[in-house]
Amino acid sequence: MNGPYHDNQGNLIDYYALLGVVHTAGKESVKNAFRQLIKLHHPDRGGSLELEALDQIIRGYRVLSDASLKSEYDRMLLELEQRKLPEPATVPKKRILYTASLKEMLKFRLLPKGMKRKDKLFHLGQDIEILVTEDDLRNGARAYVELPSRMPCPLCYGREQECHVCRGVGRIHTTSHLEVSIPAGTPRDTIIDVDLMKIRPDRLTTFRAKGIRIRITLLDMAYLENL
Repeated sequence: MNGPYHDNQGNLIDYYALLGVVHTAGKESVKNAFRQLIKLHHPDRGGSLELEALDQIIRGYRVLSDASLKSEYDRMLLELEQRKLPEPATVPKKRILYTASLKEMLKFRLLPKGMKRKDKLFHLGQDIEILVTEDDLRNGARAYVELPSRMPCPLCYGREQECHVCRGVGRIHTTSHLEVSIPAGTPRDTIIDVDLMKIRPDRLTTFRAKGIRIRITLLDMAYLENL
């Protein structure tokens, strides 16, 4: 690929590094940096840079001093950096604890029936706990949480009263995955409240719960050895 942003081998040139300016540098700062480099390296002033390198400095000034070109260049630079980033680690299923599951609910069977979700959270702390390592917190990770959902009956779509799949209700209960992103630098014991009313697993499926609370917990290494 050739053009104002690439060298002869098709590599995207880092004009910020070439001109020695930060990404937030204004037009005047770019101009001053360009002038200093030209004074230092221009052949008429005894500079020893090859013409290709000198041409890159000139092109870099043109790109970074033009708002439209700079915007397009920044987008390409960002896309390149994102492609270089490693894929975030995926948290294993065994490190995703469903604290509001039936098993956990049985531990709190003395809680009054019909208790509201906010009161359950007061006693349980969260719906789901994701156990992560130091590397997960430092480099970022993702987890796939299984949640109950519902979708139109794939057999009758609610049009048959005697449907043996949905029993005439028109919808069936199923399980869908929610991807939970843990950005790099996330602090331990971070609480994430997810509004499931704004999220759909797909066009036809909805989550049954209105929302969930997730706690990101740094796991104990002894616990990790026993997993």
